[in-house]
Amino acid sequence: MQKIRLSDIAELAGVSRAAVGKVLNGGRAQIRVGAETRQRILAAAEKLQYRPNMAASILAGGDSKLIGIFVDSHASYRTFQIHHEVEQLCSEQGYRLISCFSHNSVENMRKDYCRLQDYGVNKFICCAHGYPDQQKEIGELFSGAKNVVFMGKPSIPDMPYVRISRRNALKELIADAHRMGYKKIGLCTGYQFWQSERQLQEDFCYAMQQNKLDLAPHLIGQYQEELPLSGQIEKIMETVILPYRPDFLFIDDAVHAAALQRCLLEQGLRIKLYGGNDDSLFEGLGLQSLDPCYRRIAQALMDLLLKGSASEEM
Repeated sequence: MQKIRLSDIAELAGVSRAAVGKVLNGGRAQIRVGAETRQRILAAAEKLQYRPNMAASILAGGDSKLIGIFVDSHASYRTFQIHHEVEQLCSEQGYRLISCFSHNSVENMRKDYCRLQDYGVNKFICCAHGYPDQQKEIGELFSGAKNVVFMGKPSIPDMPYVRISRRNALKELIADAHRMGYKKIGLCTGYQFWQSERQLQEDFCYAMQQNKLDLAPHLIGQYQEELPLSGQIEKIMETVILPYRPDFLFIDDAVHAAALQRCLLEQGLRIKLYGGNDDSLFEGLGLQSLDPCYRRIAQALMDLLLKGSASEEM
């Protein structure tokens, strides 16, 4: 097979060889390439089945076009959908995404972080930094790093991150629920050991206060992680739903929302459930969801990583 040169791509795309080098190999930082030109170059490279010499690019001071992402193997559906959107954006912008699953281990992240940098990866997104009992180790691993952005605020000071917040969305949701006549508004969350679950409860309490509604602590249920899914749902039924009969519940996690909805239908109970993060697996169960903003979050992460500034707070 004939080797494809940058000049071949330049000729097909109708641009200079230097512009092709900038887009595909990251060379000559002073060259500026517009979005439309970039897409023409990427399309031409794909049509000609161009395969860059990554080692040569790195030695020349270019960009490896590789991005690493750290994900907790037990992450929520929401995180994996954001991962999917990041991968799509990488493909559109000429990057390849390498996924590393932390398995609840900072030591795994350390090994992957060092090894991938040896392979020429010089940009990272971290979605697995919320382990409360490992904050010291995470701080030691990433402190001072110039090539990592975080999804959600990390415990490390002055690190770039995209803030994920449901406050405004929950405020509007609860306002709508109240206008529709729902009076006993509750929440189901995961184990408060996790920062993300504590943040969800704080956002819910804030939204209730902003709507001048009394917060009923007995309408906030928490899953017990030591139980299987069926046991967690049974506990929510026993401690919240059957004794206090909420008429509206926000339940963010898609799997728990579907399991609870099934249980309610089996028992002939009608409670408005809101949640599920738009998981298509559970269409038809009557679940409604906040706009999960997957694409916007992914775009903000990529903007922060590649341009140094996120488009907006999520």
